[in-house]
Amino acid sequence: METKMCPSHRCKPGSRLLGVRQEDGRIAILPEPFPIDYDFIEKVKNHPLPAEQRFRFTNKCIESGCGQRNDKGCGVVERMVKYLDQIPVEEILPICYIRPVCRWFSQRGADACKICPYVLTEIMEEQLIEAAL
Repeated sequence: METKMCPSHRCKPGSRLLGVRQEDGRIAILPEPFPIDYDFIEKVKNHPLPAEQRFRFTNKCIESGCGQRNDKGCGVVERMVKYLDQIPVEEILPICYIRPVCRWFSQRGADACKICPYVLTEIMEEQLIEAAL
């Protein structure tokens, strides 16, 4: 069985940096995620904003061990795709290294990829809409 990757994980050793938040609030997905180590964590923890508000991380999906899990799978992507009609999404999917093993893509397909650049791990849903408008 292929291990799925969570595209909205925490900043911790073993995670990989998936994207960087831009000035417009969107996440620029990196061509290839790079490993997070203790040096990276030490550098980013001295900033006033948590790393999860400035970056997106990926790591193995922990399936039923995750508090976001619901009867449809990942509750995060289920909540986020509801906003697709309210934000200016690109029809061309962003290049994404983890797409073949991404939990969100396996669950919601292209809709998950369209909303992905708008999702931060530490952000309220209302802020998602405000940032997109």
